[in-house]
Amino acid sequence: MKIALFLLGIFASSTTLALPMQYHMDLNFAQRLGQNTMQACKDLTQPAAVVVLDQGGQVLWSQRHQNVGPHNLIAAQKKAYTAYSSKNSSLDFMRRAQTQLDAANLNTLDELLLLGGGVPVRYEQQLIGAVGVAGAGGSQQDHNCALEGIKKTLSS
Repeated sequence: MKIALFLLGIFASSTTLALPMQYHMDLNFAQRLGQNTMQACKDLTQPAAVVVLDQGGQVLWSQRHQNVGPHNLIAAQKKAYTAYSSKNSSLDFMRRAQTQLDAANLNTLDELLLLGGGVPVRYEQQLIGAVGVAGAGGSQQDHNCALEGIKKTLSS
């Protein structure tokens, strides 16, 4: 009898188990996000390099305007990775590292770049990737381009 009740309890609890809904960034979304961010940079400041990472932190889309130095693609990828990894904008992360001694050494990690321009992409409270911008005129300008690109993409 105890075994039957135990098995009944397992069966009853397993039938009520619900997995959370997971959203994933696909190539079409990444391309739209990247293009919207490139356009935002042109509209707000100047052309730039843009990299979009997926929910695994891997490059899904990248583009560099022909007038922007090639090093900016590497910088944009590192900014996006910093935002994805920390789940905060790279601008906020940079500012925190400037004011908190415990965070200051994070600039020694090769994968991170503590400059503005990396912004996590969230949909329905879930982190689905990140966008990184470099070459738009400075940390704040790169950050603003990324924010505008994300805003335009998520509202369309």
